[in-house]
Order: sequence, then C-alpha cells, then structure tokens
Amino acid sequence: MILKSLIKKYSEDCDYLSVLVSDSEGQVINMENGVSSLISNNDLTYGVRALYKGCWGVSYSNDLSKADKIFKQALDSARTSSNYLKRELRIEQTALKSFKTIKPKIDPLSVDLNDKIKKLNEFEKSFKNDSRIKNVNGVLVSNKIKSNFISIDSDLTQEFTKVAFRAAITASDKGLIQNTFKSYARLGGYEFIESFNFNKNAKELADKVIMLLKAKQPKLGRFPVICDDTMTGLFFHEAVGHACEADAILTKTSIFTGKKGEQVASPEITLLDDPSVDDTGFYWFDDEGVKAAGSTLIKRGVLTGYLHNLTTASLMNEKPTGNGRVESPSYLPLPRMSNTVLKKGSWSFDELLKEVKRGYYVKGFKGGEVDPVTGDFNFGASECFSIIKGEIAGPCRDVTLGGNTLLTLKNIKVGNDPKPSRLSSYCGKNNQDVRVGDKCPHILIKEAIIGGRD
Repeated sequence: MILKSLIKKYSEDCDYLSVLVSDSEGQVINMENGVSSLISNNDLTYGVRALYKGCWGVSYSNDLSKADKIFKQALDSARTSSNYLKRELRIEQTALKSFKTIKPKIDPLSVDLNDKIKKLNEFEKSFKNDSRIKNVNGVLVSNKIKSNFISIDSDLTQEFTKVAFRAAITASDKGLIQNTFKSYARLGGYEFIESFNFNKNAKELADKVIMLLKAKQPKLGRFPVICDDTMTGLFFHEAVGHACEADAILTKTSIFTGKKGEQVASPEITLLDDPSVDDTGFYWFDDEGVKAAGSTLIKRGVLTGYLHNLTTASLMNEKPTGNGRVESPSYLPLPRMSNTVLKKGSWSFDELLKEVKRGYYVKGFKGGEVDPVTGDFNFGASECFSIIKGEIAGPCRDVTLGGNTLLTLKNIKVGNDPKPSRLSSYCGKNNQDVRVGDKCPHILIKEAIIGGRD
C-alpha cells in the first residue's frame, strides 16, 4: 500500500509519523409532514500527521495519487510550527496490528429505500388522529465506517455500522406551543430498526407532547431534584466529563484544574469513561492507535484522573488513556469522552422519592450550557413532575435545571437502577463531532435551581 511505503520513506525526517484513513458510507432519510428527502455520502479521506521538535503538522486529502505531496505538506507544517513553539513531546506506542469489526446481521445500506420510507410514513400517520399535533419529523440514519490507523510499527483497522432513528414532535393548543424529541441509536445493523416498535414509540411521544400542553409552570427556586438516567447522563457528560479532558486542564479552563487527588464529589460517586462499554461511544482503539481502556475519573468522590490524547499525556507526564479522537482525518486528535459511566449506588427510586418533601423529578433534556471556568450549568428538561411528600404529582413544562458543578457533585445520592438506559448521541468540541454514549442511574440532587420561562 502506498501509504505504508511513504511512512517508511519519511519517518526518518521527523520524530513521529502516522496516517489515519477513513472510508465511510452513509444515508440519511428525512420525512417531515409527508415529504421525504435523501442524503447519501461515500467518502474516503486520509490524514497524515507528523511530529517535529514537539510540534504537529497535519495534511489531508481524498486523492491517494497526491499522497507523496500530502506527506511533504504535513512535514513542512510541523517544521514551520517548530520555529514558533518550543516544547518537547515524547510519543511512545506499543506496536500493534489488529482488525476488528462489528458485523451487522442486516446491512442497513442494503435495505430497500422504499422499506425505510414506508416505516417513516407509518410512524408519521400514527399522529394524524390528534389535531393538536402540528408537525412530525422522523429521520432514519444508516452509517458504515472503516478506520485504518498506520504508523511505522502499527496497522489497526476498525469497522463500525450504526443505525439511528430520531423523532421530533410539535403540538399547539390555545396559543401554547410545545415540542418533544427522542433519539434511538445503536452500533449494529438494520435488525435494530426491524425490532423497533414505531407505533408504541409514536404513542409515547404523542402522549408526552399533549401532556406538556396541559402542564403547569414550576415554582421557581431552590429545591431537591431527582434526575432520570438521561438527565443524569447529560449532567455528568457536559458538566463533569468535559472538565476532565486534559486539554482543558492544561489551559486552566476546567474547574478540576489542580484538584487531582481531592474530594470533589459525594463519596457515592464513582465515574468512569469507558469505550469498551457496549454503547455508541464504543471503539477498540482511539484515532491515535492507542488501545482503548476504561479510565476512572472520580472514585468514591475523589478526582483520580483525566482523559488524554498523546499530546496532553506527554505534556503532563502521564499515560495516554485512549481518548484521542477526531471527527475525520482532516483534524488533529483531541482528548474526548467515549461512554460516560456512573456506577450505580444503593438507593432505590422509591427511596430517593421519600427523601423529597417538596421538589421535582426531571426527565430527558432539551439542550443547555456549562461555563467551563466557573462550572455553572443550566439544562432544559423534556419532562418534569412536581414531588410532594415523597410522591410524584402533576407535570410541569418549560423547566430548566441549574446549579454549580462543584457544589452539586457534593450533594448527590446515587440510585441503583438495575439497567440504566443509554443516551446515544454525538458530542461537539472545537467544531468536531464524535459519537458518545452513557450509562447512568437516577440521582437525587439535594438542592438545585429550578427555573422556567413564560
């Protein structure tokens, strides 16, 4: 292969050299109010990354006939950068050769297009009986990607197939507009879609959005709040996981800067990032050829580790954690999360409820934001129910959950959900999206800020 021969040719001209090749094929079918559209893509991209005197250079192309030129451009970029940035990086990797694949039972890209459109159409028709539902949007996604990492000592290939179904529903009544959405995704084949109960999930979404039309606004203030597994996953991903990414530690833009070894959370909290977990953030090797392994970030409340790529690990004199990830070979790898896992605690859901005399139960999410420096966060909830004397009462709408990460972490009780659900999604950082997941149980935050809007 030409790329392997060029690595041998140019390896002596720099301190480290690697190539990442991505061969992807995808299909997105969108249906909204009876109108369907199709987006298909088939793309091969390779990126060359060269290290010279502590500086990286990267160059990429879709044309293998230009490979020699691309190698030279990466080397020139690294050399030029070394004139302005003086630092030392030591990249040490174990020589690895591997071929890994997730073989689908049914190749999603081989399924007849009409079959997929029919499923989306039937899903949409499930909402026709209620005039309050004004808009239905269903999206069916099929992706296959083959990733090949090559260095002077390693040759690693991973193949993934992923399917997803996303739905967004909007309803209105007497001038009030409410919406809800849900995303269902798995690594694997079309067999997931075949087993998916579209009618059942349509009814659940319809019931949910109509309930929101009838719901009241919450009382604003500070209350104890129970978070369902999805909201818990969002909190630990956005407010905690990102703060554990080592590039944020190096730039001192993380609330966890300088706190390694300190008690930063309740002793009930043990948090991991684990790409070996069977979820959408799964992979065998990261995009720098480092074998994936689970990393304990918080152990019984003590901050124990950060998430590294090769660069941050060298700069901080720590071991790479297998979290160097890219959206495509055209980018430099960043420290990124994979699957966020909160170990289950000892509290049953009923026991958590009994702890709340007057508070709220929030479910799902509608986006939000976190200030990485202060740790202040604010997340929208898809659903919310008031809790009165340990029992779930009426629904609320347009609810936000807020607080400060460091204060919140020390005031959490962790549920013992036997099978926590999974938040399957993509995470954006520095204009790069990578697939992530989580497995988190319910939690009780002793005090959080409940907000709303008119």
